[in-house]
Amino acid sequence: MTPDQPLQWLRLGWQDLRRAPADSLFYGAVFVVMGFLLNMYFDFAPQHVITLATLFLLGGPFLAIGLYDIARQLEAPGSGKVTLMHSMTAWRVNMPGFTLFAALLAVLVFGWFRVSLLMFALFFQGSVPSLEQLVVSAFTAENLPFLIAYFGTGFFFAVAVFALSVCAIPMMLDKEVDTVTAMVMSVQAVYRNLLTMLVWAAMIVVLTAIGFATQFIGLLLIMPLIGLSSWHAYRALINFER
Repeated sequence: MTPDQPLQWLRLGWQDLRRAPADSLFYGAVFVVMGFLLNMYFDFAPQHVITLATLFLLGGPFLAIGLYDIARQLEAPGSGKVTLMHSMTAWRVNMPGFTLFAALLAVLVFGWFRVSLLMFALFFQGSVPSLEQLVVSAFTAENLPFLIAYFGTGFFFAVAVFALSVCAIPMMLDKEVDTVTAMVMSVQAVYRNLLTMLVWAAMIVVLTAIGFATQFIGLLLIMPLIGLSSWHAYRALINFER
């Protein structure tokens, strides 16, 4: 698989978005609301803002189950209509698998949350700067050890979640497979196509960053595009007899 394959996934995702705009944008609106709530609630706690923004990325694949189902409905033979309610309850087709995956994801999320707070406490010794101060002084020599430790640890968690979920979640929606099997196959798919998946992961991060930079409004379009495209990534990476 070539490194330019993710562009094809984005093109297919865009086609799906145009075929089912209202249903897809519904999920985009949910992500926008989540972004606004995150920003409002943690406005004066940057250690929580940054952590939860990272968790926003980590939990994205699980929250996108509805978008995966929309793409699945669209690819069905003779499909001419998408049912939003069907996508909202799609998790029921493999409730044990999704429940276990959610539990495992919660453990990773909680672990990252605790590690993140611990690093803020260690480096700032209880005196947490405001978000504005943190952004202004982020790339100074004084904060370099914190940046290396924080983003290095965050990168580890993000890679783990990406490798475990990029194919596992759509696979559990598509086939009757258990959580462990789906996660193992997902990691194997990432390993076999490492360069392509690095490009895909980088594209997801850049697109999501654009959504955040637009005061979350851009997430309205970006998150459905990523979710729908991720379904086509799964189809390309995992070959099942259909």
